[in-house]
Amino acid sequence: MERVPAETPALAELLTGSCYCLATRRASRRLVRIYDAALDPHGLTISQLSTLAWIRFLRKPTVQRIADLLEMDQSALSRGLAPLERQGLVSSAPDDKDKRKKVLSLTDAGRDRLIAAAEDWKTAQEEVERQQARMGADLKRLMAGINDLAVAEEDAE
Repeated sequence: MERVPAETPALAELLTGSCYCLATRRASRRLVRIYDAALDPHGLTISQLSTLAWIRFLRKPTVQRIADLLEMDQSALSRGLAPLERQGLVSSAPDDKDKRKKVLSLTDAGRDRLIAAAEDWKTAQEEVERQQARMGADLKRLMAGINDLAVAEEDAE
């Protein structure tokens, strides 16, 4: 493959993989594949598992509240909830105080699926930790840094 030289040092740096954002996105895609493969026997993705967990553990989970927690657009979350509702894992009802809001709940099947899938999630989590340890990476420090970055962004808003 013939390559054209980069016109600026910034463009050259971008192409070398030293862009924090692009490297994080690439790593994120790989991680998602690991977790999704672990959850596949349960018919769930990592995003769906997280959604089910938030529905289960919030006192009165609305679509907007969960979307905020997951850093998602409300309409994107609503599209993601549709298959969970079709599978009979999640149900929704209008909020008593504000009929424009939908309050979500897990069905018994949703609770059972969440509990079973959480075990395979834990196995995937441990595998990622083992892989990181073999490479000498400090995953806990990386996670702390990523979480600090997210909190700093929230504080700036």
